[in-house]
Order: sequence, then C-alpha cells, then structure tokens
Amino acid sequence: MRDVRELFVDTNVLIYATNELSVWYPSATKSLQTARQLGIDLILSPQILREYLAAATRLSISGSGLSVPKILENFHTFQAEFRLVEDNRLVLKTLGDLLEKISVSGKQIHDANLVATMLTHGIRHLLTHNTGDFTRFSAFITVLPLEVIENEP
Repeated sequence: MRDVRELFVDTNVLIYATNELSVWYPSATKSLQTARQLGIDLILSPQILREYLAAATRLSISGSGLSVPKILENFHTFQAEFRLVEDNRLVLKTLGDLLEKISVSGKQIHDANLVATMLTHGIRHLLTHNTGDFTRFSAFITVLPLEVIENEP
C-alpha cells in the first residue's frame, strides 16, 4: 500500500461511507480515512458522482438511506474533497480500445468506462467493494478491496 499515490474510488465505497446503516460503513470510512492519512490522492470521475446520486436517491426512496438534501450535501463535499478527473474524448477512445481487447457487454460497459477513465488519466489503483466486477481488467489496473486499506497500520 505504501507505493500507492493515487486511488480511484468506486461508487459503492461512497455509498457505504455515507450510510451509517450499511454493514460496510466502518470499512468504507476507515479505508478512506487511512488512505488520506497515508497521503494517497483520492480520485473520482463524473460517472462516479452520477452513480452515487442514482444509488443514494434510490435508497432514499426505499427508506433505507439518506435524505435528498443530505445526498446533495455529500455530492458537493465529494467534489470539494476528492480530485475530479474529466470524462472526455480521450476516455471514449480508451474505452473503444479496451472493448477491442476484453469482452464486455450491457451494464459491464459502466465498469469498462471507469477503467478507461483511470487509464486515460494514468491511475492504476481502484478501491472498491465489488472486486469481482473488475477481475477482467486485472491486466490494466490493480483492484484493492476495502479491507486492504482498512487494515493498513
């Protein structure tokens, strides 16, 4: 972990870190806190922020999540406290190149776009709870589960 300088943060980490009702809340908050203490640059993309809004408001409607004003407060906090990288034409080119190398379809395209964003911006490490979603991309990025950072000294 000591060699990681930049860490792309997946949507599920944000969902867990902002919902105290989640069983993953302690792991997510500890992982983000530890990464910051280690001086790791935490990174998001517009896609991650959109996914956060979609997932968090869906949970809000079901009664198991945060209020919409709190979700919007988190949305603005993320933009202030995390580095935001662009989703641009270069990301689209990288996505196309990636899809020529790896078989991906349907909702997996969202994961592929996340990886394309990382590659375009030279980011090699992803923090996620859903490690299995990114197994197919292991030749391109290093996937770190919440527990790896959470357990750092």
